[in-house]
Amino acid sequence: MKVVKKIVKAVGASTATVIMVGVAPTFAMVHTGWRIASIVLPRRYFHYGEDFLWGSYQKVILFFFEHMTGVEILISGNVPNEKENNILICNHQCTMDWIVADMLAARQNMVGNMRYVFKNAIKYMPLYGYVFGVHGGVFVKRDGSYNEKNMKKVLCYLMKQKVDMNLVIFPEGTRYSTKRKELLSKSQAYAIENDLPPLTQVLTPRVKAFQCALTTMRDYVTAVYDATILYEMQTNLSSGCRPAAPSMWRFLMNEKPRILIQFHRIPVTEVTFNTQKSTLQWLHNRFVQKDSFISQHYGFPEDKNSGEVTAGVLTPTKYDKQDVVFTKEKCPNFSILQTLPPTVALTAVTAALILHPTGRKAYFFSLLGGSILGMAYAKVFM
Repeated sequence: MKVVKKIVKAVGASTATVIMVGVAPTFAMVHTGWRIASIVLPRRYFHYGEDFLWGSYQKVILFFFEHMTGVEILISGNVPNEKENNILICNHQCTMDWIVADMLAARQNMVGNMRYVFKNAIKYMPLYGYVFGVHGGVFVKRDGSYNEKNMKKVLCYLMKQKVDMNLVIFPEGTRYSTKRKELLSKSQAYAIENDLPPLTQVLTPRVKAFQCALTTMRDYVTAVYDATILYEMQTNLSSGCRPAAPSMWRFLMNEKPRILIQFHRIPVTEVTFNTQKSTLQWLHNRFVQKDSFISQHYGFPEDKNSGEVTAGVLTPTKYDKQDVVFTKEKCPNFSILQTLPPTVALTAVTAALILHPTGRKAYFFSLLGGSILGMAYAKVFM
């Protein structure tokens, strides 16, 4: 019976992967078509339509990762029901973190309004990189360096067009892994160099992109959202052991996945960002709280020195495990009725293209030609 279940799960995960990747050339064709058709319209109308298209594709992703997996989402804190322009900061462990950010945005009907700070290499990703850039993505290098002038230009343009904004930033810059000890050591050394308490369960956050976003959009966003994400797969968790975060494939294969999200909404007026140093202190304080929460969740003994800071640095606030109460998330406003229609529509159009000789040529031209042209566009304009 277990073997049969695994086979069924593998078939389901494979089918989901084929559909999510397979509809990408169709999405790229529709996206490009809308970009051409909207040339004669005011730019804000292009963005309205582009946000709708982006949201439609993200709902396809959520159809499989949320509604088909039957994931149990537990949240500590209150995710706002209404739209508001915000910056979302998260801890970063795996590629699933991007999808969890989608899940949070969907609760506010903002899944189409998400913009991201990406690693620079992603802009050369076939098909996707081009769309990420056109949608308003900002690209930074792995070492955290970035073109501040370009980031401000992108954000100012989006504000000028009055688009709804959910800007996702992973301040750690790269994924935390219990296996990458050298990465944690480097992160802790960076913290000590900046008179900050070293962390053990998250990496020391980098501040430049976050500081730029805050100073540029201080009058445009109303809040900073702070989410700490944890994953619980089917295997039982033992105290003192932090399991590896799941890949997308492992998540799809898991029978009863659970996601725990500790969520905080901080009004932008309460965020310190007068100088880069003060912003780093404020941001690091948030990550001290994440570090404390994750340590308590997995039953790790906390470092007594992790809360001690040198003069001039804000004193971090730690969490008492008893203060963190998770409740099963129920969102009647976001159901399978929102994710099924775009999934069926994109899948049906893709199937029709592949089954027709002319459509098949257009599909493969979009796949190959679109990838090459998109990477060239990214090289020149992003």
